[in-house]
Amino acid sequence: MKKTLSKILNIAVDILVVAILIVSVLVLTIVLTAQGEGGVPSVLGKAPISVVTNSMHGDAPDSFNEGDLLLCDIVDHSVKNDFEVGDIVTFKQDINGDGVEEYVTHRIYKEKDGVYYTKGDNNPTYDQDPNGNVVFKTFIDIDFVARYTGTKIAGFGYVMSYLQTPTGFFLCVLLPMILFFLYQAVRVVINLIAYNKEKALIQAQEAISSSGLTEEQKAKAIAEYLAAQQASSPETENGLEEGKSEEEKTEEKSDEDEKVEENESSEKSEETE
Repeated sequence: MKKTLSKILNIAVDILVVAILIVSVLVLTIVLTAQGEGGVPSVLGKAPISVVTNSMHGDAPDSFNEGDLLLCDIVDHSVKNDFEVGDIVTFKQDINGDGVEEYVTHRIYKEKDGVYYTKGDNNPTYDQDPNGNVVFKTFIDIDFVARYTGTKIAGFGYVMSYLQTPTGFFLCVLLPMILFFLYQAVRVVINLIAYNKEKALIQAQEAISSSGLTEEQKAKAIAEYLAAQQASSPETENGLEEGKSEEEKTEEKSDEDEKVEENESSEKSEETE
């Protein structure tokens, strides 16, 4: 029973470690990749965009909320793009005036002579309204880096925003990967030690078998060798012992009992004489 539970636990740990590694690699790709034109992150041809405001909150089928993660189509500017009124597009803009451009995803509400005007569905003013709180420039098609087509993961934008911080990146990406490689390294060392022990035991058995000793002497020599090995490395020896089947353990127990009985009989015979 103990052996079965140990195997189940090892399998569960392996599955968990692999899952963490896969998620870490995926997150690492999302956070660091900037393959699309305009520097937009790209994963399997999609641009994951975190929503940081409720400017597009609404009842429309393509509305979204703060904290959502949008999976947008990356705009390929090597081909002609026909943007239309009603399209939801992503562009980069310095929102806070701190010199750092962020991704903004708003709807095109007007187009004139190749110039596009945008607005958040939930905003009271247009992006290009000089009387508004935020003033964006007018856009042409090359200013758009992605187009939203309705695919989103609700709430996952918060996760992505946290993962892009130094603390989040270390705790959720780097640390799991470090622990994974340490775990595998420890397993390799343990397996190598167990393999060397088993190999040494086989060699010792072969040497004793070809030594010309009696069966009783051979059994005693092997028992002494195992005792010495167990004393030098009890944890490893116990690990090998656990790896044996119940049948093997029963046979070994029977052999030990027979040896004890033989020794007792021999002692009684000597006392009688």
